[in-house]
Amino acid sequence: MGKKYKQRMIPEQDRRICGSICLCQLTIVLSCVAIVYLSVAIYMPSYKAFQSGFEPEPVMCQTINTTMANNCAWASCGEWCLTKTSGFCPQIHTAVRRNGTDVIFENCTRSTTTNCPQVNPRDLKKFNCNNGTECAQLTGVFNCSLGHCANMSDLYECHYGRADGVTIDAEKDNMKLNGFFYCKGSNCTKIKRAFSCDRFCPKITTTSINVFIMHNDSLTTADCEVALAHNEAHGPEPGVRINPMRFWNESHGAVLTSCLDAVRSEGRIEAFDCLNGTLLPEEQIPHPWMNFTMFWKIYENSSIPVDVDQKFLPRQSSVTIYNSSKLFINLEGCVNTLRGECKQFLNSHGSDGDNNTAQARFPCFYHKNSSTFVVARFDLQKTWKELMIAVIVPTSLFFVSLVTLCIITQSVRVGDDAKMRCKYCVDGSDQDDSAGLAAKRRYGPTEETISPTTLAPSVSQQSNPTELNSISFDCGQSSTKSLIPMSPCSEKGSKKFTETLERCCESSLTEDPPQISVQQVTPDGEKHKEEKPLMIL
Repeated sequence: MGKKYKQRMIPEQDRRICGSICLCQLTIVLSCVAIVYLSVAIYMPSYKAFQSGFEPEPVMCQTINTTMANNCAWASCGEWCLTKTSGFCPQIHTAVRRNGTDVIFENCTRSTTTNCPQVNPRDLKKFNCNNGTECAQLTGVFNCSLGHCANMSDLYECHYGRADGVTIDAEKDNMKLNGFFYCKGSNCTKIKRAFSCDRFCPKITTTSINVFIMHNDSLTTADCEVALAHNEAHGPEPGVRINPMRFWNESHGAVLTSCLDAVRSEGRIEAFDCLNGTLLPEEQIPHPWMNFTMFWKIYENSSIPVDVDQKFLPRQSSVTIYNSSKLFINLEGCVNTLRGECKQFLNSHGSDGDNNTAQARFPCFYHKNSSTFVVARFDLQKTWKELMIAVIVPTSLFFVSLVTLCIITQSVRVGDDAKMRCKYCVDGSDQDDSAGLAAKRRYGPTEETISPTTLAPSVSQQSNPTELNSISFDCGQSSTKSLIPMSPCSEKGSKKFTETLERCCESSLTEDPPQISVQQVTPDGEKHKEEKPLMIL
């Protein structure tokens, strides 16, 4: 015989009802988790921003020092706000000042831009002097550590005077190569004194040039007639926008200035946030060209201001608010994106002007009564918008799901067969199931669901409790029928009924199913007898 399976005790439920319940429960759980997380990521930082007292209008910050600390007491940017910053620990200090002058140079000719980009030390060519004769033919200045040397002369022009230290054979005593050496062939002489190196940069043409604008690591030059200012500085107080005003012409001499950016177009140059404007007589400019090192020295030594009142192209010191403040990426000093955002922040804000490189300039926000720190990101309108979204979305989903679950609780009932049904649905299957259950409760079990436990009629169905109903069985083996008197209160009748039923169950399954004759007495006293096939559950 094949394997028999037990009848399913709990029927298959309506997928629409179960799916709705599961979806609402999942939404409630996720909403609660989101509210807990947003408390740290949005709610608390938003409250801190509104109570911080920082000025909503940005000023300019200029990086003056950047270090990578080992003992991280504080960091300008941390990658995760829920834990203390460790490992990657950049510390940036900035000078806080007002904006410089926005200038337009007009009637310009011979305008060019010369770039002198920063050098990445990782690009230096390296030699392993511990590997045979690899260092037999070295030439230039090398930075060595335990026999591993990097050629600085490829990207720098070093001014070291004379190498006066010990001379080491790079092939024989390679492990003694530690420090800076001048090498020729395999003989390397140590440089004991401090020295400086300049980047190799293109030459700057100076013939018929009277405007020199430094921006980033580039220099824009041109021959212009006049310069117009669009704002004027008022020292550490906020500057004001003005109608274009001419403050320089070519008769004053060459003008040198440092700006945030400069954009060349036909016949004009637009420069933004320009400071430290100085005038230079024509005879002090080298001709026909000069390098960046010469220009930096000339600019550093020039002292004639463009404007004596320091309203146009002012000195940086005249518009400075705080000389030194810590820089944080935001009020918390950390981000939660985990996308390497702090490394990008260090690259864009960490240039402090070492080795004649450009200092990083960027808008920042400060507190009028505290110079402790400034922040690079502070937008109250954006904070308010993010706060509203973070409050409305999870709470709305929570309450909608909660109300939906309450509605489901009131509109869904569980039937006698343990199946959930909608009280107010108009689906035909639910009506049929409901009608079938009502019929079973009203008329008793049908032939499809009759079982030994339902064969005995209840006392409440008899008009006379003492009158016995009769049930006859035909097991399909003969035409003889046995009539067994049954009574709910008769122990003997119940025993005979059980024995007869067991004999019927032993009949062959291939034969016709056994017949049962049921006689019932109605409340009116009428007797009804009906033969039905016996279905064993």
